[in-house]
Amino acid sequence: MKKLLFIFVLSVLVVGAVFMIYLKSNPPLVIQSYTSKQDNEAVKIIALENKGLREIKLKQLLVNDKLPDSVELVISKSEPFEVETKLEGNSQMSFHKLSQRIILPSRYIDQQAIGKQPQHYAVQVQASDIKKVTIHYEYLKIPFTLTAELQAGK
Repeated sequence: MKKLLFIFVLSVLVVGAVFMIYLKSNPPLVIQSYTSKQDNEAVKIIALENKGLREIKLKQLLVNDKLPDSVELVISKSEPFEVETKLEGNSQMSFHKLSQRIILPSRYIDQQAIGKQPQHYAVQVQASDIKKVTIHYEYLKIPFTLTAELQAGK
């Protein structure tokens, strides 16, 4: 009986370790694109996508390892975030505190519900000389970090 219990516990630990290794090597949050806001190089719009199976909760965003001047989660109910996308005054865009809303998995977003449900996610970051962005987030109650080097002029 003790042998069976030992084998069961060992199996659970091995499966858990393999699952953690898989999650850490294939993180669910990815940066799709980034662009500067029209007429303002100090504000970047960073489009995000959740490639996982569950929702993601953003915790903190750092620019060059420091807190930015301001950061907001932008949710679009229609168009993706591109250079010519108008954010202010657009009824299909909503702005939230970083940890106020969750990012739904892209595979569960209903493409037929354009204008009714969130379709695209981004963060709007205001800081001087943005070179590196670090996003701390939670997926399945496990903390993750996404770091990206941003090229100038993009």
